Amino acid sequence: MNRSDKEFDQLVRQEELILQVTETLTQALEDAEMTRVELAKRLGKSPGFVSQVLGGGRNLTLRTVADIAYALSRRPRLKLSSDQKPFVDGEQVFTDSDRAGVSIVAERR
Repeated sequence: MNRSDKEFDQLVRQEELILQVTETLTQALEDAEMTRVELAKRLGKSPGFVSQVLGGGRNLTLRTVADIAYALSRRPRLKLSSDQKPFVDGEQVFTDSDRAGVSIVAERR
């Protein structure tokens, strides 16, 4: 694997993680039957901020993820795995074809 392949793989993993986090947060928002406007109020942020975060357009910090989870009465959990072995987490099954090897789960507190 040459340098450009490694750089590409690294960028793919970054984008996969962003997608997993934003999809998990969006699902938790739906499960909580809460609107983006209500979430914004609970966070003390604008609705535009929430839309940017959930749309993947804003770089998420771990603090922001934790704040959103708290506002949704959830507790975030991160699980890393090697690329070689499949693992099961909640209802998702990841295999070596799932290149990121990361699972993000928002559990009820």
